[in-house]
Amino acid sequence: MEDFGASLKEGLGTLGSMSVKGFDRAKQFSQEKMGSAVKTEYDQDYMALSGRVESTRTWINSTSNAARNFLQPNVGARLEDMFNEKVTAAEGSNNQNIRELASKIPIRKGSAIDKRQSYSEILGATMKQGGIEIGDSTQAGQSLLEVGTTFEKIGMLEREYLSDVYSKFFKPFSNHLQVEWGTITTEKRRLDLARLDLDAAKSKVRGARTPEAMQQNEQKAVHVPAYLQTQVRECQAAYDRQYEQT
Repeated sequence: MEDFGASLKEGLGTLGSMSVKGFDRAKQFSQEKMGSAVKTEYDQDYMALSGRVESTRTWINSTSNAARNFLQPNVGARLEDMFNEKVTAAEGSNNQNIRELASKIPIRKGSAIDKRQSYSEILGATMKQGGIEIGDSTQAGQSLLEVGTTFEKIGMLEREYLSDVYSKFFKPFSNHLQVEWGTITTEKRRLDLARLDLDAAKSKVRGARTPEAMQQNEQKAVHVPAYLQTQVRECQAAYDRQYEQT
């Protein structure tokens, strides 16, 4: 029972610490938006790099969407492929609940770009069926059979070509957006949070000074609680580490 009480106390303490940090971040963010808080600015090199990354993401995303439209012009079939790809990706998720849910969906998984008949194949099959019904002894029936066979061959080559475009061009772009950009976004988000923690800690230090000392610019003579100074140093170290990693 004592162990449970200790564990509960530790858990509540951790939760309270997280709540305080979240409140400090929200307060700092709101004050920055209103222009009443000092914000640590990123250097020009980082901003230039961040701008290039964002521009790259935008154009890769646009190119990926254009490639998907080229691979499958039909909106319904395109949405079906997108859904099936999501199901396939969910089967490899680290979340067990997501994996179990994906395994229960009774549909074809993965893109059907290499399985679905092309329009040329459909046209060819229709023409051949018409030629058979009319009869190959007639000129019309024979022409339909010959042209239909040609369109079927064209359709098979078209499907092979689209399959290569999908696997060698579209998928690398898609993986870049889903995996690499997800990692970049996470690191940028962590840096933003570390920056908010640092600025929130500095704001507490500024708030601990008296208005008289602030007006006289006697910051060295102002007593700042030790725990606030420690918090600033810890936040500064965390921010520097995340900045280098990002």
